[in-house]
Amino acid sequence: MSAQSTQPHDSTPLLATVSSIMDFPAPGVASPGDYASLMQQLDRLCPLQQFAMLGLANAGLHWVYAHQLADDFKQQLGREEPRLTEQLTQLDEQQGWCVQPVEHGEVQWLLARSTPEHLPTLRLLLECLAKRLHETQTGAQLAGQASPLMQRDPHWQQKIEKISRIMRLAHSLPQHALFSQLEAVLRQMLAVRDMLLVRLDSQRLEPLYPTQLSYDDNAIRALCHSTNSVERQEAGLHWYSLPLRQQQQYFAHLLISTVQPLETDDRLFLDFLRHQLTLLLELKRVRQQLDEINSEESINQRLQQMRQTNLRLQKQLKQHQELERRLQFNALHDPLTQLPNRALLMNHLHHAMTRYRRYQNFGFTLIFIDVDHFKQVNDALGHGAGDQLLQELSKRLQGCIRQNDMVARLGGDEFVIYLDNSQQEEDVSPVLNRLVSRVSHPFRLQGNELAITVSLGVASVSEQTADISELLHQADLAMYQAKRNGRSRIVSYSEDCTGHAGSPEELLTKALREGKIVPYFQPVIRLEDSCLTGLEVMARWITEEGELKDAFDFIPLAEQCGLIQELDRHILRRTCQQLKLWLPVSGPSRFKIAINLSGKHLACREQIMQLVSIIEEERVLPSYFIFEFNERELSRQSIDSLTSLHELRAKGIQISLDDFGTGFSSLNALFHFPVDYIKVDDSFTHRMLNSPKDLALIRAMRDICHDLDFTLVVEGIENQQQLQKLIELGCAIGQGRHISPPLPGADITPLLGQADTA
Repeated sequence: MSAQSTQPHDSTPLLATVSSIMDFPAPGVASPGDYASLMQQLDRLCPLQQFAMLGLANAGLHWVYAHQLADDFKQQLGREEPRLTEQLTQLDEQQGWCVQPVEHGEVQWLLARSTPEHLPTLRLLLECLAKRLHETQTGAQLAGQASPLMQRDPHWQQKIEKISRIMRLAHSLPQHALFSQLEAVLRQMLAVRDMLLVRLDSQRLEPLYPTQLSYDDNAIRALCHSTNSVERQEAGLHWYSLPLRQQQQYFAHLLISTVQPLETDDRLFLDFLRHQLTLLLELKRVRQQLDEINSEESINQRLQQMRQTNLRLQKQLKQHQELERRLQFNALHDPLTQLPNRALLMNHLHHAMTRYRRYQNFGFTLIFIDVDHFKQVNDALGHGAGDQLLQELSKRLQGCIRQNDMVARLGGDEFVIYLDNSQQEEDVSPVLNRLVSRVSHPFRLQGNELAITVSLGVASVSEQTADISELLHQADLAMYQAKRNGRSRIVSYSEDCTGHAGSPEELLTKALREGKIVPYFQPVIRLEDSCLTGLEVMARWITEEGELKDAFDFIPLAEQCGLIQELDRHILRRTCQQLKLWLPVSGPSRFKIAINLSGKHLACREQIMQLVSIIEEERVLPSYFIFEFNERELSRQSIDSLTSLHELRAKGIQISLDDFGTGFSSLNALFHFPVDYIKVDDSFTHRMLNSPKDLALIRAMRDICHDLDFTLVVEGIENQQQLQKLIELGCAIGQGRHISPPLPGADITPLLGQADTA
């Protein structure tokens, strides 16, 4: 005897493969032949390099099935769930990896690798396989009603009731006795000669009833098909073979033989019987699972799993608490020197001012410190040496103060020292002497010995001091007076500092009026092929002495004296004028121009419309521009700033969140503000090669921006090692001095031919 098999006739190889996948059995019963067939089907459409089904048991990672996976690769995935999940999500799709989770059951992950061009097809097939595994692992719905066509003949109702009575005995009769009763009824109803129940796999045939078969195994196999019913006439007998399956879950085969062929109603009844037997076997499987679940061993096992889960949750809670503490620290401290930042200093000063006004006997003094010729250090030795100098200087400054004093870094090379309960010269002089002495010792930077000097401005609180900002401004003015007096000086604030014809505010105002503050442009490239994608505008001040000052040398001054918004509008207009000069020679190039703006523009609609009006007056398209706002400053704006941001985007101007990662509510900002670009603060780039945490943050931001459809820009690329690491991480866009320093507009023109034309 041999069985006729039917193959699905699908219109495409893809549909045929999907159809085959949806017949894949549960992992617990799948045979080597099933896995081999699955590999063959997948490999036909997506040439497979590796494939695996992974689960997690009590002992850790469990390889349900693995195909061509190296042992060292298995070991590096780890055995605990958090480690495994992290490693799987880091597998690179550019190398053809595809990872698919599976809900519930023994298999929890599908892992496969093909060529990158086959990745979409592989992902589709793995999704189908995941659904199929979920279906087989969560059990099947129970079904089985008699065909309504059989109700046309009343005597069939009696036959159905007989079968139902036997099935109701399933809980009390032994299985063999139950099947004997069923066989007796079938002999009476359908003149059945033989009734067989067998279970098949690729290795053997297992008789369920009767336990000893009078037929050859090969003859029985020839009658059985895995999914379809078979009818055949052999040796004068009519054989009917029905696979017992429920939602693709295979239980057994029912075979009966009769002398005469069955009529239509007999066939319908036989199909009803198949449903009832399937229901019986399914209930038996569920009951067995419940017994296993309620066993003492299983309960103890689940308790152990709960304990392990509880330990993991406690560990995760500690990690979250540590992360929260770290975020709070980062929000109030400078990432380079770990000193208090401007926000923490101002908060401390407000408390000090409140105490002074209340008691009048707790005066304090501010010392404003600026490194002389710091830009020359960066230009000669690089930004790495400049950062090292600032770190070492911060340590020396901390060694000069007392317990209740504070050293803060405002930005760039500017520091402020708060001297508590120090208002008289005899209180301040010892600290100043220590500062001068400590700073006078040479610094060792990257094998070089360097001597530096600092300019110091001193201002003490008095009854005439209006507020903290005024006192800080006075210390700043005194420091600028020290620089004008020849640098490496200490100047205490007096009216002479403000009355000088060349005060910092006057010099800045004059520079704006005379157009001495100009835009420079730093290229932003696509890292994988160095294609120019945009430019970031950076303001530069050309002093009367011909010195080119970086933005961090005068932006804080512009903010303090209320010139920052006028400076922003001036730079935007000059940028528009430069853009008009580029457009005739840029050809089909597509590039964006990012300009960093103060968050104060967002305070009201009139301020925003002034920026838009400048673009319209200069007759350039708003779609060329990206407006960048600092994350920390943006988070301090009112709810009206959201309306302003939406209005800018409606005009075609895109929004970038600058210095991401330095604020306290970074992740909230991604959902709160309508932004298009995320710029990771350069401090993370500088530390990533030596700090796994900083590297992890950049990797996490890459994934978050990909999932939320933001464009990630990494700034501060200072060397080839950083560039190569970012390319390996899959970061798309970046900028930094290693790629190009900021350049005047005329030097950008030759680069526009390298811009993206897509």
